[in-house]
Amino acid sequence: MTNPICSGNQDRNTTTSETHPNRPPSKTRNCYRTNDFDRSGCGTNDDGACIGKGLAAACIPDNNGGYCKYGDKFYESAGPAFVELKTRDLLDRYRSGTGSGTGDSREVRRALNDQERRFTNRIRELQIMGKNPLVKRKSGSGEETLHGFVGDMLFNIGIGISVIIFLISISIILIQNQII
Repeated sequence: MTNPICSGNQDRNTTTSETHPNRPPSKTRNCYRTNDFDRSGCGTNDDGACIGKGLAAACIPDNNGGYCKYGDKFYESAGPAFVELKTRDLLDRYRSGTGSGTGDSREVRRALNDQERRFTNRIRELQIMGKNPLVKRKSGSGEETLHGFVGDMLFNIGIGISVIIFLISISIILIQNQII
C-alpha cells in the first residue's frame, strides 16, 4: 500500500476525490501539469508533481493552488507546461481581497461564516436546554446599567403599592365585618 500523503504534504484521503482521481488537491493544483496527477500515485515517485522542476519535494502548497520551487526560481503549471513566476506574480498571490473592496478573501469569509454558524448553534442548544445564553450584562465598573436600575426601581414600587393595597383591603374587610 502506498503512503497516502501527496505532494505538498496533502493527505490523499481528505484532500483528493475518489470519484475524480485525476483532480489534484486544491492547495497543490498548480504543481501538476494537465493530466499529470493520479490519486493512486500519491506518495510514490510517480506522483506527477513538478515534473522537470524538482519533482514532488519541490511542491509548495498555498491557498492559490501552490507552486514549484526549483533552485531560486518558482514555477506554476499553465496547462501542459510550467511557467516561471516573476516577483510580482508571487506578491500578487498573497494579496488579500477579491476585488470587492472589502479586503476579505474567500477563506476569511468562509471562516467567519463558520464561526457565526457555530455561535448560533451554541445559542440554540442553550435555549433548548432551558438556559438563557443572553445574560444581563453589568457595566465595566461592576454597577448595573441605567436600564437595569430603572427596571428594578419600578419593580420595587409595584411590590410596595401591592402590599399597601392588600393591607387597605384587609382593613376594609375587617371594618365591614365589625371586627375592628
